[in-house]
Amino acid sequence: MIGMTDYHIHSILSDGKNTHEEMIQAAIDKGLDEIGFSDHICLNPVDWSIARVDLPVMVEQVQLLRDKYRDQITIKLGAEVDYLEGRETEIAQLLSSLPLDYVIGSVHFIDDWNFDTDKSLYGKWSNNHLYQRYFGLIQKAAQSGLFDIIGHLDIIKKFRIYPETDQSALIDETLRIIKNHDLVVELNTGGYDRPCAEFTPSPTIIERCFHHQIPVTLTSDAHRTSHVARHFDSAAELLRTVGYQDLVRFTNRQRHT
Repeated sequence: MIGMTDYHIHSILSDGKNTHEEMIQAAIDKGLDEIGFSDHICLNPVDWSIARVDLPVMVEQVQLLRDKYRDQITIKLGAEVDYLEGRETEIAQLLSSLPLDYVIGSVHFIDDWNFDTDKSLYGKWSNNHLYQRYFGLIQKAAQSGLFDIIGHLDIIKKFRIYPETDQSALIDETLRIIKNHDLVVELNTGGYDRPCAEFTPSPTIIERCFHHQIPVTLTSDAHRTSHVARHFDSAAELLRTVGYQDLVRFTNRQRHT
């Protein structure tokens, strides 16, 4: 997998099951060229987000390991940050205090409902309504200027939640906003191991990303060593088939290939 990157890796500082160093060693074993850590940062009080007190620990650990393994693999410091409407200024202030290479913007909340882990409210509204709400938040996240990458773009389908009618116009509108704000979309292979059993975003949406000339990066959403670079062979083949030739990389929040 020389030349391959994995920019969506969690450690025990958020909801991962392994240390930074264990994840690095797994990535080296997989033959990856570059990885990035992206522990959760969420301003809402959740147990899967890195604690504020641990942010300096995160920075120090990644910087030390970057030096230790510099001859074996390139290591970047990123973060997966929840977009919360109305709290953009707080998020911006927090991000400005960290020496990040990139920021993945994700939506896990609709109002106060964490739909990614709490299934209790599914069925309260139509799925069409959920898709409108969810992708509306993705659009606002893209317009916020806070993020470099949009994370698991269609994660609303995680528990096999699909719209009652075709929502391709809504998705295309979202992709146009992502393109207009010069963001990257990740092809997150972790979705294949979730109930939806499909990459996030789906192959159809990846095709539309290519149509809109939106650059992509490849990620595993790894929470344990066995997840690193999972399903990358089939994901890379999908990207090649669609027409992508390069994966995006980041340094100091500057994009390059």
